[in-house]
Amino acid sequence: SSHSAQAVSSQLVPLRKTSGNIRLAAPSEQLARAMARSVWCLLPLIVNVPVLVTLFARTSSAGLPGVLRYLRGPASPANPERSGVYQSWMRQGMRVFVFDAASLRPVARELFGEKSWWNTYEAWASAPATFPNQTADDPESPGAFFHSALRPALEAHAPRIQFVGSPEDADLVFWNIWDVALCVASGHRPQAWELQKGRLTTSCEAHFEMLTWLQSTPRWHRNHGRDHVLFADNPYSWESYRHFKKWRTPLPPTMPRVRDVMRITRNATLIGIEDRRTRGHRGGSSFVAVPYFANATKYQAPARQDRGHLVGLAASSELHLHSSCEICSELPHSPSEVRARIFNDLNAGCAQGECEVYDLSKVIGEEQRNNISFYASAGVNLDEVVHKVVFCPIPRGDSGCTKRFFGAILAGCIPVVLSDALVLPFASVVDYRGAMLRIPEAQLMSPDFSLIAFLRSQTPQQIATMQGNLEHIAQSITYRARRGVSSSPTPDAMDVLIASLVHLAHHPGASLGVTAAELYRGEIAVEATPVF
Repeated sequence: SSHSAQAVSSQLVPLRKTSGNIRLAAPSEQLARAMARSVWCLLPLIVNVPVLVTLFARTSSAGLPGVLRYLRGPASPANPERSGVYQSWMRQGMRVFVFDAASLRPVARELFGEKSWWNTYEAWASAPATFPNQTADDPESPGAFFHSALRPALEAHAPRIQFVGSPEDADLVFWNIWDVALCVASGHRPQAWELQKGRLTTSCEAHFEMLTWLQSTPRWHRNHGRDHVLFADNPYSWESYRHFKKWRTPLPPTMPRVRDVMRITRNATLIGIEDRRTRGHRGGSSFVAVPYFANATKYQAPARQDRGHLVGLAASSELHLHSSCEICSELPHSPSEVRARIFNDLNAGCAQGECEVYDLSKVIGEEQRNNISFYASAGVNLDEVVHKVVFCPIPRGDSGCTKRFFGAILAGCIPVVLSDALVLPFASVVDYRGAMLRIPEAQLMSPDFSLIAFLRSQTPQQIATMQGNLEHIAQSITYRARRGVSSSPTPDAMDVLIASLVHLAHHPGASLGVTAAELYRGEIAVEATPVF
């Protein structure tokens, strides 16, 4: 009827409302509206062509991928099935044998006789909280945590992880010795900063004697130690300590020879925060990089909480002249040069109240650099800096890696990685790309680049996306005490470490220490250009 005809007509010819009546538009009006629609359809192209041309010009070295990364916001994960990687690794399973204080008691008696210090170590090993030199619950090294959490973490993944009664039957043999506590118990006197950071520059005589025993076992000889797992924060300092020390003080006669140290560090599977050796100086060893220890109770905060500043940095501009990082020596700029460039950029470019920046070399001096308890008296609260700002620059320090990267993630501060040598632990499982910004050191050092301008150019949508991703990945780099099987669907740091070791047991030689430069390859940071 008339109603149905009107309905059909309304689908074919545009309608225009008048005051209370509806009438068909005239043919001339239909033509005018069609032309208007065409103009509106073309408008995005008209507006964006100049923008695209500008972007191509600004990202000539990055090409089309660089432009597309800018247009779609933060980069998508290189592997969107990261949780699938973790599950597939864990499904392979493995058999393990663990050497610890209790099982090594007969060996200690054989090597050291009836010396009472082993009883002291065994007591500390069974109850780590009783160790008298513990850092105030926030060391750099996860060594103490790893020692206490290893067995519970392995047991939590039974039956895929099976304990066996002999090293001969194991896929991997774990050397679960708490290096710091063992050395202190045996009479070694670490420096104050070593106890504060929870790690030794190199191990002590007693531990090396036990490692010499380990190398004499048939199980070690079977594969030259490559399927033996031990914790060594920084293998490079173990290998180079004798060379470094001889220029400063006479060497004690008990210090092991470099080649004896290398029989361990260039054959075994090592777990640590950073392998600072160059690729050609690692021998047949494997290295599993793990996050620095950052106390979740101290650092963790919602990424999207109110943050009063755009950028925050508390760091020393002047670092030690000697290098504790062999691989960093291959980079064109020293860490002091990189940091000077950052401080100059922020000091010159930040508006009032926009940045919270402390040069610790000027505020507290070099003498107090490792004395964290002194910072508060100098008016510097490192914890508050990461909680009050949106972006946290992460430059190189005495080495390529730094605890500030992991503290920033837990605190919800978007890391801006300015170190080409920064190692990204568990990069096959953890989606760092979607949760951080990375600027190559060469680009940062360019006189045409402005760090503060680049950070200002990040859109609210980009920032919100990265903050959401930060909260998603925080669990995977967090060390949590294990009480039974975890109910969380997201694995924590020990879970991912166990999965990485399972993968390594089945794929010897797998790379598990990817740097930021390796993950991002030749990508450069693209500063956003306003559309209007």
